[in-house]
Amino acid sequence: MNEVKPRARAVAHVPKAREQVSVARVSASSKKNVTISRGTKAKPEKRAPLKKVRKERKKAMLIFFGILSAILILIGFYVVWLPTLRINEVEASGLHAEEVRGVALRATYGTHLFIIPRNSIFFIPESDIRKAVLGAFPDIEAISLSASNLNTLTLTSTPRALVFEWCGTSIEAASICYSANAEGLVFAEVPQGAATTSVLKVYGPLDREIGDSPLRARVSVANRLPEVLRMIRAVETLGSDVTALAIREDEADLYLLSGTRVTYVIGREEQAAGLAASVFPQLNLNDGSVLYVDLRFDGKVYYRKSQSPE
Repeated sequence: MNEVKPRARAVAHVPKAREQVSVARVSASSKKNVTISRGTKAKPEKRAPLKKVRKERKKAMLIFFGILSAILILIGFYVVWLPTLRINEVEASGLHAEEVRGVALRATYGTHLFIIPRNSIFFIPESDIRKAVLGAFPDIEAISLSASNLNTLTLTSTPRALVFEWCGTSIEAASICYSANAEGLVFAEVPQGAATTSVLKVYGPLDREIGDSPLRARVSVANRLPEVLRMIRAVETLGSDVTALAIREDEADLYLLSGTRVTYVIGREEQAAGLAASVFPQLNLNDGSVLYVDLRFDGKVYYRKSQSPE
């Protein structure tokens, strides 16, 4: 009996060991299950292409600026048509003041392209006004415009400077005299009986047919005047006043106050002035006794008196 008891104890301990092993396995499996139940990661959101984003921004900007431009245009139309910002009075001073006023006022009538009023203070047709005034009055050289206030336009005309009078193509065919400027432009008729003895009278061809009037034509020989004027000054320093000039191709005839004619070749003013200085003191050119003096030849002077030729 004493030998059997220890065996029973050993058998009783075996199930307990198995129990512990199963527990350990369950524990390990439970840890594994916890790891699996964490779930999957969320997928990242898809972004729009950069090219598409830029296109949409550009479209939005165009729409914005289009709307803004339309608003500004509407405001502009409203402003330019305001009566308080439109010219309704013109003031003029200078040559032909009243006539210039009427021409300028008529030039402000109507609209630009049937949209903008021509008399708007912001769109004054300055070039059209100048063209109309200068076209109507050839004796006006320039016109200045300025807005004295929001409703009044002020004009000031500048007359052309008289340099000489054109009196015909030749002294034999003298006609009515016309005023001309330094460029040879014929711009006004000299009133009959006007005292213009101090103004040089020029005879020579024009650059076009005279027709009804020589106004706006140019004296063809006007480009030779600077040279001839040097000779005229040289003659006048010798005590003889020159009142008229006739140009024939390359030759010039200077007519003195006494009626004496002095002829020389244009372009040889220095030689002609030297000959005149040597001969004129010997002649009386102020009493009409000398018909002409010829200075066209080198070192020689030919002249003729009214009574006895020499």
